[in-house]
Amino acid sequence: MSKQGKMGRPKQTDDERQAKVDKIIEAAQSLFVAEGYPSVSMRKIAAKADMGTMTLYKYFPNKNAILHHIWADFFDELFDLIRASVGKEKEAKSQLKSMCITYLNYWVEHKDRFRIVFLNEDRASSSDEFFINHTNIVEELLAVIAPMMQDLLSSVGDSSVMVFLESLMCFVHGIALNVITISEYPWNDYEKYIDIFLDSTL
Repeated sequence: MSKQGKMGRPKQTDDERQAKVDKIIEAAQSLFVAEGYPSVSMRKIAAKADMGTMTLYKYFPNKNAILHHIWADFFDELFDLIRASVGKEKEAKSQLKSMCITYLNYWVEHKDRFRIVFLNEDRASSSDEFFINHTNIVEELLAVIAPMMQDLLSSVGDSSVMVFLESLMCFVHGIALNVITISEYPWNDYEKYIDIFLDSTL
């Protein structure tokens, strides 16, 4: 037996593995957008990524894991943008407004991403937790808001801060949902909606 035969297939490098993962994510994302998450199978993703289905399972255990990877990439990019925009403002209220506008702009500019994240049901099997249970989105959001928290506390009261933040997120998501899914309606500049909310609550 030759030396190459004894050694077997060369071990995959980190860069090669990442290239495969990137190819899978690109294929899955395009299929989720075109066909909707429920209609896409691991077999379809493998075919789109030009690999065998068993090879795909070496990188991701199931379709949910691929979806969660896509979501995580989106939110990493989004929070980088939010941190940069908030850093340009000095006052807490201006920072909060900047965060909301950046958040809205991201999803309105990436409507397909909004649909993949928020218009797909994240069903958990017995062996797979819901994405919200093992992501750090809440922690990231609180980390961004932390510098403003003192001013927010004095404005809305200690016991009401989380209720205020949850209400704000519901409000912002409502704007995004309407602007994206009812695009034929002549919506106002959504910065005005944010101003009205913040002026009436802070």
